[in-house]
Amino acid sequence: MLKKIFNYNRKMDRALFIIIGLVPTFIWFFFMFFYPIFRIFKKSFYDWNLAYQIDKFVGFENFIELTNDRVFLISLENTFFVVIYIVPATIILSLVVAILLNNFGDNIREFFTPIYFLPVITSMVAVGIVWKWLYHPSYGLFNYLLQLVGLPIQPFLNSPSQSLESVSAVVVWRNIGYFAVIILAALRGIPDTYYEAAKIDGANRWQEFIHITLPLLKPTLLFTSIMAIIRAFKIFIPIQIMTDGGPGNSSMVLVLNIYKNGFEFLEMGYASAMTVVLFFVIMFITAIQWKFIRSE
Repeated sequence: MLKKIFNYNRKMDRALFIIIGLVPTFIWFFFMFFYPIFRIFKKSFYDWNLAYQIDKFVGFENFIELTNDRVFLISLENTFFVVIYIVPATIILSLVVAILLNNFGDNIREFFTPIYFLPVITSMVAVGIVWKWLYHPSYGLFNYLLQLVGLPIQPFLNSPSQSLESVSAVVVWRNIGYFAVIILAALRGIPDTYYEAAKIDGANRWQEFIHITLPLLKPTLLFTSIMAIIRAFKIFIPIQIMTDGGPGNSSMVLVLNIYKNGFEFLEMGYASAMTVVLFFVIMFITAIQWKFIRSE
């Protein structure tokens, strides 16, 4: 009898947990994530214009138009450039910072870690505004320093050839602290016995790094690279604040292009088609990385 009551209570507890805990969470995820994704996929096949109240099914016309859209092709190319520029620079510099912090004593490490992490918790809007002034061709600090050492001033954000690199450098600077903390945690988890055994065998610091540190950090570096790639593909706020895609679409990226088509030109169907393209690009690259991680 007691066994039946006990089993009954356990079943009631599970049912209450599902009803009270999981069902509201599922409903929230459904309406906040899954349903919007479904709507985006659906509307990518529609000519949906909010200004003219148009909502007509057009099949693959939006995707066909994308192949002939010069601005979209430029934004796609710029987005891949940003990923190629930001991801390696961020991971390498974060690894260097993490190793330096790991070699410091506990007091020094605890002092410098929050300093490196401070840009991460600072508003990207504020960061973009400050760096926009630092890059100013006439009043910016960088050009002032260049003049002090006798170098010519640079247009930075006002140059089609420098604008995207300048914004990407800001993103790298801001992300270093975040990824450095993750890598530092992985470094702190490597047992000292490996290094002690390597020293007994006569290994130097470089050999320890190549044969011990890097292999043991590989899962963490792969994980951080996935996160860095997804962040780079979604770059939006620094571009909008600092250049707004200019000059001449030289810094136009895919997410900013989606925003402009959807909320400035009100071409929501066309913007949805761009979003679907971005979704599959990110999914494809993430799947390749994830397969590589599982193989490791």
